[in-house]
Amino acid sequence: MKHKEGKPAVHPDKQSRKVPMAIMFVVLCGFSFYLGGIFCSEKGKYATQEVSKKVESPKETAAGSLQIKSVTFPECSPDFQDYTPCTDPKRWKKFSIHRLSFMERHCPPVFEKQECLVPPPDGYKLPIRWPKSKGECWYRNVPYDWINKQKSNQHWLKKEGEKFLFPGGGTMFPNGVSHYVDLMVDLIPGMKDGTIRTAIDTGCGVASWGGDLLDRGILTVSLAPRDNHEAQVQFALERGIPAILGIISTQRLPFPSNSFDMAHCSRCLIPWTEFGGIYLLEVHRILRPGGFWVLSGPPVNYENRWRGWNTTIEEQKSDYEKLQELLTSMCFKLYKKKDDIAVWQKSSDNSCYKKLEVPDNYPAKCDDGTEPDSAWYTPIRPCVVTPNQKYKKVALKSLAKWPERLHTAPERVADVRGGSDGAFKHDDSKWKTRVKHYKKLLPAIATDKIRNVMDMNTLYGGFAAALIDYPLWVMNVVSSYSPNTLAVVYDRGLIGTYHDWCEAFSTYPRTYDLLHLDGLFTAESHRCEMKYVLLEMDRILRPNGYAIIRESSYFADTVATLAKGMRWSCRKEETEYGVETEKILICQKKLWYSSKQSSR
Repeated sequence: MKHKEGKPAVHPDKQSRKVPMAIMFVVLCGFSFYLGGIFCSEKGKYATQEVSKKVESPKETAAGSLQIKSVTFPECSPDFQDYTPCTDPKRWKKFSIHRLSFMERHCPPVFEKQECLVPPPDGYKLPIRWPKSKGECWYRNVPYDWINKQKSNQHWLKKEGEKFLFPGGGTMFPNGVSHYVDLMVDLIPGMKDGTIRTAIDTGCGVASWGGDLLDRGILTVSLAPRDNHEAQVQFALERGIPAILGIISTQRLPFPSNSFDMAHCSRCLIPWTEFGGIYLLEVHRILRPGGFWVLSGPPVNYENRWRGWNTTIEEQKSDYEKLQELLTSMCFKLYKKKDDIAVWQKSSDNSCYKKLEVPDNYPAKCDDGTEPDSAWYTPIRPCVVTPNQKYKKVALKSLAKWPERLHTAPERVADVRGGSDGAFKHDDSKWKTRVKHYKKLLPAIATDKIRNVMDMNTLYGGFAAALIDYPLWVMNVVSSYSPNTLAVVYDRGLIGTYHDWCEAFSTYPRTYDLLHLDGLFTAESHRCEMKYVLLEMDRILRPNGYAIIRESSYFADTVATLAKGMRWSCRKEETEYGVETEKILICQKKLWYSSKQSSR
């Protein structure tokens, strides 16, 4: 038993009275210190205090929830306005230049973590809403002149007054991205009948290719590394187009094997034939059997283009032949080729992969010890991850076409502990009910106020599936410490990534309109300190953006208290079933400007 003050009740018996008072005092102090250590463990590093009445639940007692002292987080310096903790250019010199690995994720140690709020740039405005945002954004929201000066002649973007405009041009599509994609559709008919649903664009520029595909029912992850000037991914997300920071280098991309229906590179400057074709091996891993790899730019159409590439026709011919040889050795087959576009298809035929087992063959088949879906700080190995023959419905031709694919239980759900067709259907139905309730609590969900959405700890992508009819897209995040369900997310035609919420996410500040989590703190609080997770949420959430935090009653008030210190306003709501053990916080981030002078 404890008294209200938290001290143990002590009932000394007659014999204990004989112990000298000095010894008794030492024993009691030691015992109290021990109890205090238990009480203030990882889940309670803060002194207890009542949570603000705005989110207080009269049915809860202090013993039923984790309560903490109010805290106010300071502003970061204005120089942190585009801060990306795990891909910070200021730390690049600490890491190797080999294969540009310094541009991969390198998160700061705990003692270097920032405990402050990242400010918006001076003159920041609320983003232009979708679909208008696809063609324009506010200059002050992404104030980078360098990319405008370097790429305006290629019609990537141009600055007019207070805005950046996106004409839809690109290095390999001077006639506009729509014309370019039309040519691609002529080569790959599956792009227009629902066969192809998910794609990845490596070296995405300002994501015009991915933006155009959205109108064609294809959901693209646009991928580009953090850089000092171009901010490609930030432009993409400001436009409302899915994107993530990343680079094919020494580590696997944070996606499961056999996931994307199509991969694309338009003069993305990745040296595909170097290092034994190791970058191609990673594309092969994440592309599903029967999926397509599309390349435009060097060395495709070298016969007519070599003069503009500052090279010789002999060099380009050699590069193309080497590329074709490497792709063939990995069980890719040239599907179609026309002018500047070449398309290869990943084989679904096991007989080709059998040939990789021949001794001294390069690239060899990966051994059984190489987990195909392990992709969080996992080195790329110089071997071919071959399709698992137990799967009969993972190949592109075996999947249901979009949109039927969304609600069809994927074959790989059986690999998840407790997973089954029934469990999948139950999850699908559950999220339809939950989202209907969310709409009542947050009507903005069904409007153009919300475009970029993240489900921070999804299971099967049920939240995203229930939102499919709204003008938004969802980045589904599966914890690197949770059961691997991300393959199921991709099999149903959605997109996502692996991530560890003890670290910063691979995106720029102010890039999401809505963050959703379901029991994340309950699941991860033993590993990740709550304040750092919330500060990261604040970093990536747009001003006036929302968070739906579904948590156990134990954590709900704590989250609300910390959120108040981040200048968020929160209200506590009941779940759709009104259970006492779980609550929903509806929070909104306030728009504020730095009170400090920028050194830029």
